[in-house]
Amino acid sequence: MNEVYENIKAGLETEIDLAYKAFNDPIAKSEYKTLGVRIPAIKKLVKSIAVADRDRFMRDFFADPDKTFETVLIAGMLAAKKGERYSQTREYLSRVVPLFGSWAHVDCVTPCLKWADKNALFNDFRYFLDGDGQYEKRFYIMIMFSCCLNDEYIDRISETLCNDVKYGQYYVDMAAAWLLAECLVKYYDKTLPLFTTVHFPKFVHNKALQKARESYRITPETKAYLNTLKVK
Repeated sequence: MNEVYENIKAGLETEIDLAYKAFNDPIAKSEYKTLGVRIPAIKKLVKSIAVADRDRFMRDFFADPDKTFETVLIAGMLAAKKGERYSQTREYLSRVVPLFGSWAHVDCVTPCLKWADKNALFNDFRYFLDGDGQYEKRFYIMIMFSCCLNDEYIDRISETLCNDVKYGQYYVDMAAAWLLAECLVKYYDKTLPLFTTVHFPKFVHNKALQKARESYRITPETKAYLNTLKVK
């Protein structure tokens, strides 16, 4: 392995915080071994990798048989980081995202893509919805949440959530509920009809209403009305 990848792994070792590991492991529920490195330290290590070294890091990451929660997270954030070409970002993410083993991988990586063209993101990663992996599906939902939730895309997002998402996996359902709640808060009139008749599984429907009611951005009267839309 080249020194770029080895230096990052060595850097992780110096940032291990066992108290944080004990706190975070039950939350992240990683499928990988965890070291216990805080997110600010992870971001600092990602920032230390030059754009010119991204290929070398990713090559060794994919070849590493001993991936950890932290090395997968660094690879995901590095893949999503603005580089010389969006096509390179797309290629890397197509390989890294299927390796995700925690909802935290998804939720830390998708905000890193805000620099990219929204239409490209919306179209290029839609195929993740067709598979069975819950983190791939969550990744696409969180791209819509983090990068595409605006006037131009709200109708397409609603259509996708209604027609294209295969529900039934916890981290998929939670992401969809979170996105739907945000749609209710930001685009109430457009989103409300999705709840006056049932379009989603009971858990997604009710969780979205709950999360919307928890927002300080809607009125008490609206919260009371949303409560009446719960599916019993």
